[in-house]
Amino acid sequence: MKYEYRGWVIDATPEFALGQFFAHARIIQASPDDDADTEMHIERNLAWFDNEDEAIELARQWAIEWIDARDDSLATTDVDSSTQQDDMSEKASAR
Repeated sequence: MKYEYRGWVIDATPEFALGQFFAHARIIQASPDDDADTEMHIERNLAWFDNEDEAIELARQWAIEWIDARDDSLATTDVDSSTQQDDMSEKASAR
C-alpha cells in the first residue's frame, strides 16, 4: 500500500513470512525535479501481525510520525538560523 504525505511517498506493504505479516515502512521524498537527489528511509520489522491490515496501518502511522518529527526538526532549525541572521544584521547595523 502506497500513500502520499507531505511530499513523501510511504510504502507500507508488509512482508509475509512464517505465517505473520511483518510491518515495514519505506519512505521516499518525492521530488518534481528528476535530477534532484531523493531521500529514502527504510524501517524494517516494526512489528508482526496475524492481520495484513494491522501491519499496514502500523507502518503507515509510524512513517507519518517519522515524517512529522523530521519536518518539525527541520522547521525549527530554519527558524533558529533565520533568527540568528536577523540578530547578526541588527548588530552589524548598530556599528
